[in-house]
Amino acid sequence: METERDRFLAQEEAIRDAQRVPVIHVSLGCTGHGKVGYIHSYAVQETWHGQFSRGMVYGLSCGGTVLAGYPVPRTWTPGMKVLVRWNRPIEGDDNWIEKTTTIPRYDDVGMLYVHFFPNDEVRVVVSRVGTQNPGHPIPPTAIEPPPEIE
Repeated sequence: METERDRFLAQEEAIRDAQRVPVIHVSLGCTGHGKVGYIHSYAVQETWHGQFSRGMVYGLSCGGTVLAGYPVPRTWTPGMKVLVRWNRPIEGDDNWIEKTTTIPRYDDVGMLYVHFFPNDEVRVVVSRVGTQNPGHPIPPTAIEPPPEIE
């Protein structure tokens, strides 16, 4: 029978295994699609070695680049997820929204891009190609988020 100590030791071993995954630190960028409204600020939870950490990397509004050193695993693995928080003031009040989304497959590490969509939807992609380039995974003209991809 598995004890509490056995579960703790198994969890610790899984974390140590995950920490052996090499990462590269990248910049963040974000863009709004459709009628998203003003994004006052946003944050992406760090995923050190594929594991959520308590840290968040913050950006201010959309349209710029944050040279924040966000850690991205050099090699994509299925099931990578990230928590995104953003503040979209409504009628003068702060309105923090939090969503978890998957990070679709990437072959080359580039910037981490956060895409905001109407109805408080969000997608995150890692790409060497900027958001205005036709080769970017999410076209700038998209007004609905692509389906979540594991």
